[in-house]
Amino acid sequence: MRKMISFFFIMCLILSGCSEDIKTDWEKSPTFTKDNMILHGLEEKFGIIKVNGESDEPEFPVGDEGRLYQVYFLEKDFIGKNFKMTATHKDTGETVKLYEWAIENKQSEAKFGFDKKGLWKISVLVDEKPYTDFIIEAEKKE
Repeated sequence: MRKMISFFFIMCLILSGCSEDIKTDWEKSPTFTKDNMILHGLEEKFGIIKVNGESDEPEFPVGDEGRLYQVYFLEKDFIGKNFKMTATHKDTGETVKLYEWAIENKQSEAKFGFDKKGLWKISVLVDEKPYTDFIIEAEKKE
């Protein structure tokens, strides 16, 4: 069985462009600093930061209309390509589409929200190919 799982993992790497940056555990990803901004994502590769809402609310608040995030592609120049972000909830396994749009100047904006608190794996695809993913925690506003 272990050989079969390894075979499928290797095939994923070869066929779909998966990389070692794809997260397989459910530990909240650390933030990192770039150009005096605290970003969520993967350092030197991809980051997002909330750009609206209340300053005292969580970065990923639950249960309202969502927030606007600035999205940064830090590693490669993807200008003119499309990106899509999906999120999978740890406890329910539910996967939702967060946002899809074109990449301009190594960055874009995305407006999205979460309907459940807890850990979410945000997966980023570029032109339908896996690029990276990271874990965030959606929290209720106090």
